[in-house]
Amino acid sequence: MNSSFARKPKGFTLIELLVVIAIIAILAAILFPVFAQAKMAAKKTADLSNVKQISLGINMYNSDNDDTEPFCWGWWSEWKPWHQQVDPYIKNMQLWKSPVDNWGRGTENSDAGCLPGQQTRGVTYSMAFTWPAFGSSTGDWWGPNSEGCQMSATCDSGGSSATAVPQPASTIVIAPRPNWYHQWCEGWATEVFFNYPEFNMKGGGATMFNNLGTNYGFVDGHAKYLSKDATLKAQGSQASTPKPSYWPNDPVNWPWPAGMWDKRQ
Repeated sequence: MNSSFARKPKGFTLIELLVVIAIIAILAAILFPVFAQAKMAAKKTADLSNVKQISLGINMYNSDNDDTEPFCWGWWSEWKPWHQQVDPYIKNMQLWKSPVDNWGRGTENSDAGCLPGQQTRGVTYSMAFTWPAFGSSTGDWWGPNSEGCQMSATCDSGGSSATAVPQPASTIVIAPRPNWYHQWCEGWATEVFFNYPEFNMKGGGATMFNNLGTNYGFVDGHAKYLSKDATLKAQGSQASTPKPSYWPNDPVNWPWPAGMWDKRQ
């Protein structure tokens, strides 16, 4: 047989290779965003589970403490932030840090009974409480008559009783406050409110997932994903409750009513 008639192996032409590469590039452009969305959805679900379990931990703490919420800073009895008060009912350090909390925190300081220089244990979640930028109707900034205690489930007088929260299913008790100094041994940065700059900054808690919203924990123990705007809608009797005379005339930073952030519903 004449060797000139033997079939020679044929490789891909340059055009065929370019077509294959183009197809792969198109598929990658389509699939990579899908993979990223799926990954973010998984993290959102894990975060929701964290918030749910911490909310239930607070409820168990309440049952052992005269049906009262912990105070976020842990004042009066001892300087012990609320996450350290509640953790014995959870016993899982990993739950306190959201899977999307990527803030670096350095080393632990000496606050709240921890030794300086230890490896940082980050904390993402805070209790809903506000430093009042104004006096309440009684003129108090602190104590049970302060605006912060009137609005929040947590309070420096020992925490609200569950019976003092008329609508536990629509009253926020937990929201995220991820930042570089919110860590296990800090006795501060343990409170958060809808108008806090850290809550609303880029990388803050208000829009942790796809820049749209975040997961909140409620007094009754359930957790839910919501946009910030949804949390500020009037609840219960709030729609017909007149704005207090002392309330700041600032509808952007201090809207009235304060929706799910205010237990007076």
